[in-house]
Amino acid sequence: MHEPIESHVEDYLRRSDSTSLPAGFTSHLMSCSECRAELSAMEKHTVVIRALRPAAEAEPSAGFYARVLERIDAQRPVSFWTIFLQPFGRRLAVAALAFALVMGVYLVTTEPGMSSAVVAENPLGGVLPDEDQPARVLGANTDRDREVVFVNLATYRQQ
Repeated sequence: MHEPIESHVEDYLRRSDSTSLPAGFTSHLMSCSECRAELSAMEKHTVVIRALRPAAEAEPSAGFYARVLERIDAQRPVSFWTIFLQPFGRRLAVAALAFALVMGVYLVTTEPGMSSAVVAENPLGGVLPDEDQPARVLGANTDRDREVVFVNLATYRQQ
């Protein structure tokens, strides 16, 4: 299709009045059989397309958007964590926390008591305290206690 026709094809197909079309458009259309044939085919297509157009603007029925959103939510994959939001899941979570709390309290209260930490009397000896070695209570001198713990850790040998 040539330029004089191409630039005003839409106006012609819309059936706008012939006064808005330039004189060059109609004269070129009369003289060029190729452009006339293409424009004729486009007019046929336009008639078919207009026949497919609905008579009035289609509006969705009431509640259409709500139903679409419900279907989207229904198709969404369920997360593992949503089980804890349901009544059974909440009860299960509370029971597990209560059990952990009771077990923690039990372990703390039944642990054999060590009222004070025991280390070797000779801090530079490098030997961990055994049952038959004399021991002293930590806490009297914090600088010395740090040295004792450091030496014991640095010289530890597993037997």
